Amino acid sequence: MPRRLDIPIPSAAPVQLHFAAVVKLQRGHPCPLHTHEALELVYYVEGTGTSQVDTLRHPVQRGVFTLIPAGVLHDQTNPTAVTTICLGLIGSGLERHTGAWKDPDGLLRRACERLVHELSDRRPGFRRVADGLTLEIVGLTERAVAAANPAGPDKDKIVDKALELIEECEGQLSVSDLADELYVSRDYLRHLFRSQGKESPIRRIIHARIEKAKGLLVEPTLSIKEVAERSGCETVYYFSRLFKKETGQTPTAFRARAQS
Repeated sequence: MPRRLDIPIPSAAPVQLHFAAVVKLQRGHPCPLHTHEALELVYYVEGTGTSQVDTLRHPVQRGVFTLIPAGVLHDQTNPTAVTTICLGLIGSGLERHTGAWKDPDGLLRRACERLVHELSDRRPGFRRVADGLTLEIVGLTERAVAAANPAGPDKDKIVDKALELIEECEGQLSVSDLADELYVSRDYLRHLFRSQGKESPIRRIIHARIEKAKGLLVEPTLSIKEVAERSGCETVYYFSRLFKKETGQTPTAFRARAQS
């Protein structure tokens, strides 16, 4: 007698597809800041560029997708031609994953392409198929985000390793470099620092650069320009402003006091 295996199926809250579009932008034709009435999932099929979501700018390329909640300002710049699939979702619950993420296995891209095909082809039953694909896209998005977000004790190890790298490099790296080294997104790295009550990664990097600068300033043979360059600052003007903001005195004043 055949055995029956009953698998409990959790219900998913209804998700509404508000809009769907394939957008092709020519090289050097950016998309200006704008908002939508629904959360937008933007999947980058081809090309490279950057996208500002709220106050953060993210590098984007093939296989990357961004999640932008309703009402949040965002744009796109593209030094190359870019093709994206843009989906407006209501009721997805993806707002907590705002930012840029990688599609590790391409499953999300294929689901997005199938959805666009169904909506374009409009064969019998396409609405039900589109509804199913919309739910699948939400689920695959959750999986992609989870793949970039290690769970449990590994979270503490990521923060500890990040702090260790900042100290070893004396701040000579960016938040993007740090995230790439740890195989997580910049947004998730910031989230981990916040969740542990620590200063943001950029604040820790700045602190490390200032400490390095202090050590260099006591060397009388080094010019302020050389100290700025070795501390990871592109110009003396920026370095001087940053140093004074962090220490309350100019590099020249700090050097004079240290040598007195």
